[in-house]
Amino acid sequence: MGEVITFANKKGGSGKTSAVLNIGAAAGGKGKKILMIDLDPQAHLSYWSGVNTYDTYPNIYGAVLGEYTAADAVFKPAHGLYDIIPASTGFSHHDLRKLLDGVSVEAKLTRCIFDIKEKYDYVLIDTPPTVAVLTLNALVASRFVLIPVLLNFLAIEGLAQLAQNIYRINMAHNPDLRIMGIIPNQHDIRSNHAKKVMKELYENFGEDMVTPRIRSDVKIAEAPEARLPMNLYAPTSRGAMDFSILTDYILSKIEEETGVKR
Repeated sequence: MGEVITFANKKGGSGKTSAVLNIGAAAGGKGKKILMIDLDPQAHLSYWSGVNTYDTYPNIYGAVLGEYTAADAVFKPAHGLYDIIPASTGFSHHDLRKLLDGVSVEAKLTRCIFDIKEKYDYVLIDTPPTVAVLTLNALVASRFVLIPVLLNFLAIEGLAQLAQNIYRINMAHNPDLRIMGIIPNQHDIRSNHAKKVMKELYENFGEDMVTPRIRSDVKIAEAPEARLPMNLYAPTSRGAMDFSILTDYILSKIEEETGVKR
């Protein structure tokens, strides 16, 4: 059964979508069976993966609300590195009210993906910075959390609060949930400010909680336009190299934690 990993940060622009897509694609390139789930109504992960987000199509919200199964909503990009259950930009307040209706609303995603996750080694979930119930559902369905963060002090200001919220979810809803690490994103190795922020991360969260970083690379910003992951768009770039190193780190960490080699 696939391990479920949520990428979360309440601040927009932290690099969650880029991390999900490029880590998933790198893992797919290493022979892992990957399913991505786009929970963000902006649907950027879906667009980057080749979904025509202006169309009407089976999506994760319809699957969670029971209109069809998760398997019916799977989209397969042409490159074949991963599968994705896309989001929809048509997610509305009406859909949100339906999502909040009923009992155990925080576990609707868990029930939705219970069968399909057995077909994959890893399930990676991209979450929105808003719509808290969607992120709550992702965390309840997951075993691990990764937190991408930009290397500036304002971006890391809310990390302690986010960690506390995750621990509360661990206590109340999902005793298996744990934070795997914080991903330093857009690291400018020449910047003294970035060095200070890295120092703050190490001092406040511990070196074991900080993953290998992703350096600043314009190719990462260009890749969505080509609708390709970094390992296909610019395989020799520093961004592709960093995501490959980070992916190896994450896979080895999961195998170490679970005792299962996939």
